[in-house]
Amino acid sequence: MNLRQLKYFISIVEQGSFLKAAKVLCIAQPALSQHIANLEDELGTQLLIRTPRGVTATPAGEVLYQHAQKISSQLKQAQDDVRLEANSPKGDVAVVLPPMLSIHIAPRLVKLVDEQYPDIQLRAMEARSLKSLAMVESSRADLGVIAGSTPSKTVNTQLLYEEPLYFVEQYPSEGQPKDIDDAISFREVSKKPLAVSQKSHAVRAMLEDLSAKKDLPLNIKLETESTRLIMSFAASGVANAVMPWPSIYNIWEQKKITARKITRPDMVRQVCIAWPKNYPLNTASIIVKDMIFKIIRDLYEEGVIAGQWLSEDQPEDCDAIDQ
Repeated sequence: MNLRQLKYFISIVEQGSFLKAAKVLCIAQPALSQHIANLEDELGTQLLIRTPRGVTATPAGEVLYQHAQKISSQLKQAQDDVRLEANSPKGDVAVVLPPMLSIHIAPRLVKLVDEQYPDIQLRAMEARSLKSLAMVESSRADLGVIAGSTPSKTVNTQLLYEEPLYFVEQYPSEGQPKDIDDAISFREVSKKPLAVSQKSHAVRAMLEDLSAKKDLPLNIKLETESTRLIMSFAASGVANAVMPWPSIYNIWEQKKITARKITRPDMVRQVCIAWPKNYPLNTASIIVKDMIFKIIRDLYEEGVIAGQWLSEDQPEDCDAIDQ
């Protein structure tokens, strides 16, 4: 077994296809297949299953994939540490951001990195917090911005702020719109027709948890994976929504929706920056982490982020569930 074989194996699992992996790796597909066949012969077990929908890992393949990810991360760490000897921050930094913040953070972050540290190769990704947490835990992402309320001991974290969730509805065509400082009780929210994300996502999980505790059934009208669709449904009056402030800031400014904090009880959650516990941050990652912190602080001061600022520089335990 060698590093090249592990690199090829990781790419096949992540691409879900020999053909796609061969294109990414710039290698002929027959040669790639032979490398995997040799690896399976050496280990004495099948690692991949071909299906009409693509390629999936066997249980043994999943075990190898996890080890291969760690080896790849450690190799990357070694390469970055050696580069530090030149005292010039460089190398790849993968950042995963939640949909609610990605459009606000990513453009500023890319611009800052390009201007100040052109040798840092930034890779910005978007994912909801459960997936983001898994990416950070497995070192597929060096840094992640994560929101939630389930304690995680698998990552290092820096607590940032606590944010409320808002009940979102169409901006009225006539009459006085609801004031942003107004509140709405969870009991009232539960009676309104809602557009929500799928069950594995955090806002819905919070809604269903409160629904069960308060014995107040939710009026779920629509389900969709798309945050943009949920906002569109709310703006058009098709259904209402429950969202964090950064997700609705722009369309609230455009007077397409109104928003009220949900109270009795308050619906709030914490947001933090997270990074893997299995290896220390290199200089490039520390620089990018500090940039993310400053950008989020600026967004808070600009009103794009609402809630209570909780931390300056002190690393804290943070909760992490799917946004």
